[in-house]
Amino acid sequence: MLFGFLTFGQDAKPDAYQDSLQSIIDSSFKKEQRKDALFLLGQYLVQRNPQLAEKIATELKNEHLINADSAEVRRNNYIFAASHRWQGDYATALNYYHNIYQYSKKHQDSMDIASSSHFIGTLNTFLGNNVVAQKHLIEVSEIYDAIGTVEQKAKINNSLAGFYLNIDQLKKGEEQYLKALEQYEILQDSGGLASVHANLGLLYTDLNEFKKAERHLMKQKGYNAVFPTLREMGFHYDFLGLLRQKQERLQDAYQEHFKALKIRENLSSTYNLCESKLNMGEILIKLKRYPEAIVHLKDVFKYDEHKSLYQQQRAYQLLSEANEKSGHFKDALSDFKAFKELSDSIYSKESIEIIAEKDAQYSQQKQENKIALLNNEKKISEEKASRSKVIALLTSIGLLWLIMAAIALYKMYSKINHKNQIITKALKDRELLLHETHHRVKNNLQLISSLLNLQSKYVVDEKVYEVLQNGRNRVQSMAILHKNLYVGEELDMINIQNYFEGLVENILNSYNKSEEDMAFNIQAKDIVMDVESVIPIGLIVNELVTNALKHAFPLNKTKKPSINIIMLEHDNDHQLIVKDNGIGFDEKMKNKAESFGQRLISLFTNKLKATVVINSQNGTEVSIVFPKANATVR
Repeated sequence: MLFGFLTFGQDAKPDAYQDSLQSIIDSSFKKEQRKDALFLLGQYLVQRNPQLAEKIATELKNEHLINADSAEVRRNNYIFAASHRWQGDYATALNYYHNIYQYSKKHQDSMDIASSSHFIGTLNTFLGNNVVAQKHLIEVSEIYDAIGTVEQKAKINNSLAGFYLNIDQLKKGEEQYLKALEQYEILQDSGGLASVHANLGLLYTDLNEFKKAERHLMKQKGYNAVFPTLREMGFHYDFLGLLRQKQERLQDAYQEHFKALKIRENLSSTYNLCESKLNMGEILIKLKRYPEAIVHLKDVFKYDEHKSLYQQQRAYQLLSEANEKSGHFKDALSDFKAFKELSDSIYSKESIEIIAEKDAQYSQQKQENKIALLNNEKKISEEKASRSKVIALLTSIGLLWLIMAAIALYKMYSKINHKNQIITKALKDRELLLHETHHRVKNNLQLISSLLNLQSKYVVDEKVYEVLQNGRNRVQSMAILHKNLYVGEELDMINIQNYFEGLVENILNSYNKSEEDMAFNIQAKDIVMDVESVIPIGLIVNELVTNALKHAFPLNKTKKPSINIIMLEHDNDHQLIVKDNGIGFDEKMKNKAESFGQRLISLFTNKLKATVVINSQNGTEVSIVFPKANATVR
């Protein structure tokens, strides 16, 4: 979950301001004075003590607002909405915000429309209702672009960034966060700066830019020292835990998530508590503590007040993994199907197309607003010029030339802008559809892999079991490839280092081995290749590594087994080397019938037009040289 767009408050404890308001409430005999103090106290407590704020709003409604005007009812509804939001009851909070929104629309109160619409958009972002969230956030941005303050613009940029992250448009999210960061720096708003730094830390964690992520999270911690609340420290520990997971510092990650969980168990927001439950489930799975992980993940479904589709989707995905690894295969398959159904619901083709269209319309509207602003400035200039006849004459001549040039430029601009809009929309649609395609292909391949794995659990014959596992690894190699395409910036190029690392991790898991049992050295840094070349390469590496694990290392071997995978790039070709320190290749096996795996290697090396050299000294080394296709060095 990302930080919201409000500034920070204090923990739920009395202070001088609260005491002074309470003193007025307790001692005042004037109804109006008591009502004003109740309003101020309710607004002050919505984040610090939401339960008490709700009680105050109820007292205002029952005792002071029976015959009050609608403006005071709306003010009280804000207290009700915010108190429910901070208690994690998003459904009730949304009902109040919708009431405020409708009243503001009826009275054409632009700033109040923006305020209530901002809350509606942000809460729907958290709940996974992307189309509704986008509609309201764009409405707010258009209002603030026209009449908003720097602070209001910073808040909506922060919220829009969170929306783009939810639909995997990470670069757009980064752009919005950096805008918000610049605006909060102008304001010197410590709370806003902490929020943006926390979100940038999470974003750069997702982008695997760990140094940037660490720097922003430490800056967030520094700003939290100005407003040291438990809620903000909960975010800090949770986000730091996610970074440590990506860095493979699993014990450190567990400690950070545990600290966040303990804080959130004592706070009011069930949404944030569920975020901690999900993160605890994920790290416990990585630590192979599956029963504990399952308990935390099932807790996510206990809270009906916010019903986040994103949280439920992630919970089902992690439960499927935990149940599979702990041997509960029927539960794993059931959870995976639930995860797939939620994913298809959230990322439906229809919703993606609507979001892309609305985004394009919003960009177009911003351009039109800029043109309208220029036209208004021109009109003001003309009115000032009319004060003097001489100046008016000279100005009219100048304006004639300017108008002619403006018309010509406007026509050129309209043509170019129209073409750019068509091209931009087509590119965005293509990018979204390609992301969705890779996502679905990856999910379907993982489903096939899971089914093969489940089937293998019921096979007694070791040869059949081995065939099923080999098939699963081959399918998984292609699933890893599509996963890299889905999360990467480019949709048709693969980073070979990242791909080989994921491939090796999957093979080790399938043979129940770890880095303590087997040393792997992968050298393919800064090489990217097109997907058509990577598919056969991935399957070749899968077969060679699998073959080495099965045959190269007998049980009585004294030194630690190791396998090197190296990809080299030359001027006109690539060279793939897979070398182990095992017992070497048996020359007597050359004349025997080829296995299915050997046939696969032969088939794919032929497809790559490759030459293969095998060396059996000091282990087995297979060198495959094939001509370049579409490869670049970065």
